Amino acid sequence: MSTQAAILHPMPMLTETEPAPRVEALLIEQAKRDRTAFEPLYREHHEAIFRYLCRRTGSEHAAQDLASEVFLTAMLRIGSYSHRGVPFRAWLYRIATLKANRWARQRGVRRERPIAEALHLVGGDHEHSAFDFESAQAALLSLPPRYQAVLTLHHLEGMPVERVAQVIGRPAGTVKSRLARARRAMLKAIESQENSHA
Repeated sequence: MSTQAAILHPMPMLTETEPAPRVEALLIEQAKRDRTAFEPLYREHHEAIFRYLCRRTGSEHAAQDLASEVFLTAMLRIGSYSHRGVPFRAWLYRIATLKANRWARQRGVRRERPIAEALHLVGGDHEHSAFDFESAQAALLSLPPRYQAVLTLHHLEGMPVERVAQVIGRPAGTVKSRLARARRAMLKAIESQENSHA
């Protein structure tokens, strides 16, 4: 799969890669008492959060900065985390989503550099044209942050609607309707780009 296709296709369900709940619960409790114990949690979840932020920003540099902010915030606020049916990774995605939304609003969702360069870390061959990928990514980044979040979490990160609802703190019905509106908005953005290049 190409770098471009890897970014635009869903990831395996996240529950397959998350640590066993009991082990993670012990790590979280240790980190609440001792900040140096946060490191295993960071190592376990950094790649997923960084990949998500790359997709949201279109910039490896911005994703690195935001991921640092996410984990600093998580470490400082871990004392307030309690499971309550929301896995730790979902909590991290919620923090990342808030930071990515703020970043997008501050920059007017402009990309800092071409997405293909920024996302080279995914790897792969070259089976799709750069224009197709660039068009899709530009369309995604042109959407309001709330649409970017649900599309990226559901379609690119492979989260079920219920998990997306946990991450963004909205009911599943709201996520479904937001996904439908986001898909329509993205199709319009892509059609608009194609018409301007015709």
